[in-house]
Amino acid sequence: MKKRVLAVLCAAATLLSLAGCTGFKEYFYLGDPKPPVTQDAAGADAPSETPGAPAPSRSSAAPDTTEPPAAAENTDPSGTEPTETVAPTDTTAPQEPTSDVAESTTQPPQPGYTSKGYKIEQKDGFTYINGVLIVNKTYSIPASYAPGDLTPDCSSAFAKLQNAASQDGISIYSISGYRSYQTQTNLYNRYCARDGQAAADTYSARPGHSEHQTGLAIDVNSLSHTFADTAEGKWLAANAHKFGFIIRYTKDKQSVTGYAYEPWHIRYIGDLAEDIYNSGLCLEEYFGITSVYS
Repeated sequence: MKKRVLAVLCAAATLLSLAGCTGFKEYFYLGDPKPPVTQDAAGADAPSETPGAPAPSRSSAAPDTTEPPAAAENTDPSGTEPTETVAPTDTTAPQEPTSDVAESTTQPPQPGYTSKGYKIEQKDGFTYINGVLIVNKTYSIPASYAPGDLTPDCSSAFAKLQNAASQDGISIYSISGYRSYQTQTNLYNRYCARDGQAAADTYSARPGHSEHQTGLAIDVNSLSHTFADTAEGKWLAANAHKFGFIIRYTKDKQSVTGYAYEPWHIRYIGDLAEDIYNSGLCLEEYFGITSVYS
């Protein structure tokens, strides 16, 4: 009996001795150890951290769904953002060739109007602008037109001019007034035969283009350029407009009028003569018209 009690006590002592060993729990636990679980931020089960072990990275616990940035093309190793190389293209509209002469800013005239906006009226072969009969290299009159002399208005105005000049001690007289179409034809052909057509066109009008045929033009005193320097020439230049006349072919205007300077040639315009005189323009410039043979 004593032996059995002693055996039991020995067995109990042995069990107590085993209970103090670190491997006792594993010895008596028959299943695999299962650590407690914790809930991660994403809601998935994740193992609890083991004391003393490094904390696992969240990025390693769950896959990163962010798409990687697209690889840059032509990346510069220096880190500077690359500039895409593009073949040069010229988007500038082709330029029209320019000349040395400054382009005129005058707008092209509308049909039936001059470049300055005056209405061009044509009736029975005659051209009128602002009531003024126009005859030059661009505009002609019919060959059949033959007033036979200066018009009454022109003749009356010239008489007044002569009287005023006389009071100032100046003598102004006509050496050539009205010319018929045929007379102008004979003169022009003679000049062409003598000097050639190009030269004749600078000082003589072609038939149908002469102001003398209108009965509104007069050549006075002398057909010499020196007339401008005489007392008569100076008086005429300063006073003709007061009686409705203008010096028709003024100095340095040949490129506009088409004719050389003629200080002796006056043209009856009427009331508009003073405005033209004060403008300093020739008739073509004033109205904005050309004088060019077609």
